[in-house]
Amino acid sequence: MGTNVLDKVRKLKASRPQSGNNSRLRGYFHNWNDGDNILRLVGEFVEVRTHFIAPAPKRNDRGLCMPTAFQGDDKLPMKINCLDWDIGLEEFRKVKVCPVCKMWQIAKAVLKDNPTPEEKAFFDKLRMDCSPKSELKWNILDRDDPYIIFVDESGTEKRVIGYKIASVGMEAWGDIEGIFDQCGFDITDIDKGVDIKVHRGSNGTRTTYTAQAVVEGTSLRVTPLTEEERALELHDLKSRCGKQVEADKIISALHDDLRSVLEANETSEAVEEAPEAEAEVEAPAPAPVAKPVPVAAPAPRPAAPVAKAPVAAPAPRPAAPVAAPRPAAPVAKAPAAPVRAPVRPAAVPAKPAAAAPVAQRAPAPRVPARPAAKPVPAPAAAEVDAAIEEGGDGLMDDGAKKA
Repeated sequence: MGTNVLDKVRKLKASRPQSGNNSRLRGYFHNWNDGDNILRLVGEFVEVRTHFIAPAPKRNDRGLCMPTAFQGDDKLPMKINCLDWDIGLEEFRKVKVCPVCKMWQIAKAVLKDNPTPEEKAFFDKLRMDCSPKSELKWNILDRDDPYIIFVDESGTEKRVIGYKIASVGMEAWGDIEGIFDQCGFDITDIDKGVDIKVHRGSNGTRTTYTAQAVVEGTSLRVTPLTEEERALELHDLKSRCGKQVEADKIISALHDDLRSVLEANETSEAVEEAPEAEAEVEAPAPAPVAKPVPVAAPAPRPAAPVAKAPVAAPAPRPAAPVAAPRPAAPVAKAPAAPVRAPVRPAAVPAKPAAAAPVAQRAPAPRVPARPAAKPVPAPAAAEVDAAIEEGGDGLMDDGAKKA
């Protein structure tokens, strides 16, 4: 009995250099180099949704969160996984909790509701900043640098051949998908798969990615895996890349004006309750979007109350944000429109000059002032570029990034 246990212990110890144990491996996230990157895709990919939330000094962009959130031991990653995305099922959750996606839906709603020029500029940018970005996580063999770092029990580091995890954006994926179509077979197959070349360049305003199959002469270079490569263990992509940040921590790190937009709409949701409306929301739609079913009221703003008389006696327009949500007529009339254009942070409440508490609170998020991005030092430009372009490192602890 004792001998069997010792044998198992020795066997486990001997296998560790090729194991997927996060505490023993370093440098397994692939970084795209400028120019050509030759690699071999292996196995299945995992689809994720992410948000970039940090300041980007090179683009003079303050980001969604304050610079201080990316400093210290408890700092936020610059790129986070969307909390509404279930990486296990690779689909959006039914219950929406992601604060960034909530702001995305709020921005889209305001833009559909005849915003002022100032509001349009603010919420246009918020919509683009908050939209969830698609990425594919894939095990690869890096032909240019096939090594990762193995750390033994004594802390000694050793370079070993191993799989890396690459983050493939939708631009590169468009070309890779074309390679699958042109080849007509699984290019990741261990026996008849092929190497691909991903080129990282620039069009003068942003980083670009293109991909093509590697050829020898006039034929594809078929690269069956060696015995050593076949013996390597693939990374568990869902485990490695599925780390999430708590919603409260994200909200606390937001710029004050963005947090006000979020809180104003959450308050509105508590008053107006519309639990069934979310069924009509787009896949990434968060919970707050469902609440303002009755906010279809923006249409009557320029029109006389006569047109809406049968609906909910809109004569006392200033009280509409609180009292109007209950009428059933808007829900039965056009459920889709109210749901997709839900909360308007201040567009509706801002018009009435009443001194009601609701009308006074909403204007702040509706026409938020955009503070300068200078008070606190932002993350280093190189670090921001890596998180924006590479994808993987921004989602993991520092120790798991690279040697």
